[in-house]
Formats: sequence, structure tokens, C-alpha cells
Amino acid sequence: MDVFTHYAYNDSFYDNRTWSVNETHQEQKSPYNYYAMLLTLLIFIIVFGNVLVCMAVSREKALQTTTNYLIVSLAVADLLVATLVMPWVVYLEVVGEWRFSKIHCDIFVTLDVMMCTASILNLCAISIDRYTAVAMPMLYNTRYSSKRRVTVMISVVWVLSFAISCPLLFGLNNTGKRSLCVIANPAFVVYSSIVSFYVPFIITLLVYVQIYVVLRKRRKRVNTKPKQRVCQAAEPDANASPTSAPPTPPEGQKAEKNGDPTKEALGDPAPVMAKAFQTQALPNGKTQSYVKTMSKRKISQQKEKKATQMLAIVLGVFIICWLPFFITHILNTHCTKCKVPAEVYNAFTWLGYVNSAVNPIIYTTFNVEFRKAFIKILHC
Repeated sequence: MDVFTHYAYNDSFYDNRTWSVNETHQEQKSPYNYYAMLLTLLIFIIVFGNVLVCMAVSREKALQTTTNYLIVSLAVADLLVATLVMPWVVYLEVVGEWRFSKIHCDIFVTLDVMMCTASILNLCAISIDRYTAVAMPMLYNTRYSSKRRVTVMISVVWVLSFAISCPLLFGLNNTGKRSLCVIANPAFVVYSSIVSFYVPFIITLLVYVQIYVVLRKRRKRVNTKPKQRVCQAAEPDANASPTSAPPTPPEGQKAEKNGDPTKEALGDPAPVMAKAFQTQALPNGKTQSYVKTMSKRKISQQKEKKATQMLAIVLGVFIICWLPFFITHILNTHCTKCKVPAEVYNAFTWLGYVNSAVNPIIYTTFNVEFRKAFIKILHC
């Protein structure tokens, strides 16, 4: 949500902001507006990073997962912010006033609200997807239901985003001055802030708390089980290296379960086991072999945990970038004594826009598959 879209809610602030815009415009007589140049550079960074995300998921089969489809939806929202909203903000920064029709202004502010709403709703959908993966893995790993679920989630996100922002298209917004493109309806400011940001934020936070509870219980349960079996050999093997592994078990060998045999018939088969062998030489000349056994289910759970941690970081960065804006957004509307300086409001607004450029960096840092895909695309 841009700086020119949401100023001017009470009369005193409106007058101060109008004066500030005019003064700034008078000062910017130089042939180059360096601030606008920085904003233009930010647009290119956002487009570049999020196009990479979309290309990576479309090209690499390993990245074509339910969560990553939602990440693509988030990247599309960031791309639309950079291509449909931010260029107009740069224009306003250079020109200093709105010189187009009221209809164009309504479309502009609608897209602004819609894309911000789509971003937070996508993060909310991702948190629900992560909870399903962690708490209900059997349901989550069903291919058909996963495709259907992600299609429904993405559709709901975009339909809700449009529904929340569309009242601005139907005459709800009236600035009173054609030279300013602002949301001048205090009721809509509160409504959009609560529905677009605060409610999804609270839901997402509660879901991640539940995910943390599930992972903590699972970790306690795993820690109570024996992690490894230790075997000692009577004579050391002079030809064996410290990293050598014993022969692979015969193909088709099955792991036995000590639980109720009826569980297999009810669709709970024994997990395929992956074994890691470690050999250590002892001072007395004997060798000690550690056989670490991990089920594919446990490996899958570890991957889900890492993915959840990365997406929790994405959520945290989003909150850091947008929460200051929405706090001042409400204050400017209903607190006549709270005079937030225009420079501070401007900084908070662009901090929110910076978030669209940060997400691809997070994926590159915390996800090996994304990093490999990005390198592969750039080398082409």
C-alpha cells in the first residue's frame, strides 16, 4: 500500500500532507530524482527475484509440491505489486500529484489493497498447508487430494482478495480533490486493515503455534525411543576403513513391527528403513559399529520440519515489514492527536514493498532445491 494512497484521513493531516507534497515537488527540480531511481531499482529486483521463483517451480519437478505452488501464488502477488502498483507510486513521487481520472485512481488503490491482501492470505494458506503436512501426513501425501486442496486454496485466496478490495471500485472512495489519489473513507481504512491484515495474521500465528506444539510432542516421543544399536566385534578388521559399510541387506527384506498386526491391514504398513553405518576403532584393538536406523517417514518428517521453519521465517519477515505500516495506517485515520511524520509513514510504506524483494532471498538461503534451481536457470 503506497504512501500516496493512505494519507489524509483527518483534516489536519490532510492539509499537512498536501503542503508536504507540494513542497517536496518544488524541491525536486533537479534533472534526476534519486529517490525515484532507487524505487525503480527495487521494482526490477522484485520482478527478477519472483520470476526466478516461478521459473524454478515450473521447470524443476522436485519443486512441484503443494507448498511451492502456494509460494508461486505469493510470488505472483509480489510480481503484480511490482508491475501494476509500484510504477504509479514512482510516478507520484516524480510528478507530485495525480493527473489521471478518478476511475484510474480507484483502480490503482483497489489493486494496491488487493495485492497486499493476497500476500498475507497466501501466507495464511501456506501455514494451513504446513499444519496439514506436519499433523496429518497421511492425508497430506495423497496426490489427488493435494492437487485439489492447493487449487481450492489458491482460488479462495484470490477471490477473497478481490472481494475485500472491490468496494473501492464502486464509488466508496471520494477524495474531494482530483489531484490526490488517496483512500479517504475512514471506515474502509479500518475494515481493510482488520480483514486484510490483522485477522489473517492472527490466524496464521495461531496455526504456527499449533505446528510448534505438534513438532515438540513428536520430538519428545522420538527422544524416548532407542536411537541406535551398538555391536562389538571380537577381532578388528585390518582391511576395513572407518567409513566402510557392511553389505546391503537382501532385496525385499522387510522390517518387522512389534505392534498390533492388524495395523498393516488397516493401511499402516511398516515404513521402509534406511540404515547408516559408522565404525569406530577402540583403544583395545576392537572395533565398535553403530547402526543408525531411520525410517523414510522420519526423514520425510525432518524435511517437513525444515520447510516449516523456512516458511515461519518468511512470515516473520512479512510481519516485520508490514506491521509498522498498518499500525500507523490506523493511527492516521482515527487518532487526531497522533501526528505521524510524513517521512516516517513513507519509510514504513516502502519497508512493506521491500518485503516483495526479500522472499526469493529467503528461499535461496534456506532451501537447497531452490538454490540449485536458481543457479541452473542463471547459468542457462
